[in-house]
Amino acid sequence: MSKTLRSIGAALCLTAALSTALGGCVGRDDATDEILHRLDTMQREIEDLRAGSTGSSASDGTTSSDSGTATDGGSSASTQAAPTDQAGFEAAIADLESRASDAVATADAVAVPSAPADRPQAYFDATRPLEALDDEIDRLDDQIEDAHRAKTIDRNTMWSLEDRLDVVDDQIDQAKDSLERRMGIND
Repeated sequence: MSKTLRSIGAALCLTAALSTALGGCVGRDDATDEILHRLDTMQREIEDLRAGSTGSSASDGTTSSDSGTATDGGSSASTQAAPTDQAGFEAAIADLESRASDAVATADAVAVPSAPADRPQAYFDATRPLEALDDEIDRLDDQIEDAHRAKTIDRNTMWSLEDRLDVVDDQIDQAKDSLERRMGIND
């Protein structure tokens, strides 16, 4: 995701530089101010992502404050000590299953905006918590594989834990697909 933001930021910087170069030393216009504002916003978002929080996007006046706090709440669970044994992994997966079930129910309850122009933002706001859980699943899967390599869990345990994670991941993917269909988004 940060590569995408960097690419967008680089494109906006290039656009601003070209408009300045082609426009000469004439005072800034509204388009340049808008580009600079977007660059500032993206830079703050990149810094927040690097810091591990998405809270400032909510303070930028965007409508993603609800999903931003849900993401922050979800990431606090992932900063706990990483499980290293079967019981720890099972507890972490049970927590993910519960939170994924809640997030899927919330995503299913999202109302489709009547204005087609509002649908992409509503889609991204609704999928943000699902994406955060998807990232947690990936991290937990990596931790399970690391535990297997460290021989703290055996192969069969690793497979059974990964099977449970796959089920949760499939539920999240289905919720995102359902949102795409309902919102008319081709993501």
